[in-house]
Amino acid sequence: MTLRVCAPDIFSGDAVGNHCIGFVRMADRLGIATEMYASGFDEGTQGVRPLEALFEEVTPEDVVILSYSIFDPYLERILALDCKKIGYFHGVTDPKLLVALEPRTAQLCEQALAQLPLLAGFDVVVANSRSTAESLSGVLDVGAIKVVPPIFPDMYVFRREPPHKGRKRHEPNMLMVGRVVPHKRIEDGISILAQLKQREFIATLSIVGSTPNYDYLKFLINHARGLGVLEQVDFKGMLDDSDLFECYESTNGLLAMSRHEGFCVPVLEAMHFGKPVFVRGGTAAQEICPPDCVFDSNAELATWIPPLMRCLGQSAGRCRTDEAYVKHADSVLQRANDDVWRNIFIGIGAASAIPHSLARPATAGGVRAAKR
Repeated sequence: MTLRVCAPDIFSGDAVGNHCIGFVRMADRLGIATEMYASGFDEGTQGVRPLEALFEEVTPEDVVILSYSIFDPYLERILALDCKKIGYFHGVTDPKLLVALEPRTAQLCEQALAQLPLLAGFDVVVANSRSTAESLSGVLDVGAIKVVPPIFPDMYVFRREPPHKGRKRHEPNMLMVGRVVPHKRIEDGISILAQLKQREFIATLSIVGSTPNYDYLKFLINHARGLGVLEQVDFKGMLDDSDLFECYESTNGLLAMSRHEGFCVPVLEAMHFGKPVFVRGGTAAQEICPPDCVFDSNAELATWIPPLMRCLGQSAGRCRTDEAYVKHADSVLQRANDDVWRNIFIGIGAASAIPHSLARPATAGGVRAAKR
């Protein structure tokens, strides 16, 4: 048996790409050979090969895992393969959240929604969260869908020891991590910063993530300028591991304002670093953090201000680490350990290919931490 992992795109540093790469490390620990395939990938991403090679190399003894989050023109060909198949579903963003500034992506999401009934052709469907699984109601039997977070405990960011002593800053800092795209609602984070300033509470906002949409970035800059807080906003772009870790270590809390999340890895990363998280409800992000960190999805931004002021004001210039958040993050990580995946392989009849011993330790290298 070979585990053949495929996705439309596999890029190191992207959440889906990091997850696919994580499958390779997990399979290695289980003693399973692996191959990765994608239509789009960086030449420097080790082990990824053109998707067409999958159809030439797959055998009936193999297991194919397709990572699905947007329209896939290869879906029907993959479902026709003579082997066991697992569909890993990350969810599909509501096209209404994208149509104004990302019309092409909105169109692909519309096509993906029309494609969802085909997922019934997989031997098992695994979703990244309960919310994502429930989005398939009416298409699949939700009770039969497995739920496994799109992370692995050996990912580099989760193997890093959280700092025991917080770093000092001149002003309290809030952090947003993820692609700078419309449905992430970065503008709401900027508006919160302005409302804090109106109350004479001066803070800063760091925004980490790629900026693929120039029009949206321009809108955000003008929004911050219009509210008089542009000098307090730092658009950091994509960061390497060390710079990303520095952001987590030196922030006072993470803001997650998105209107759509299939999971939201940055919330888990921030908690792993012992940092408070402030999460807009209504997405899967609320499933992975303590309930008191979640705000009603329709709440006015003014509702966020008092708890933020209390939290940021307690720092006294130091970015503290809270062990309770670290422990909570660890409990979420265990939902995606090797035993979980081993049982899924056994469930689809691939048990004979998996050695009984799981003794080999994780030896992953430093794949860049996910930046949705």
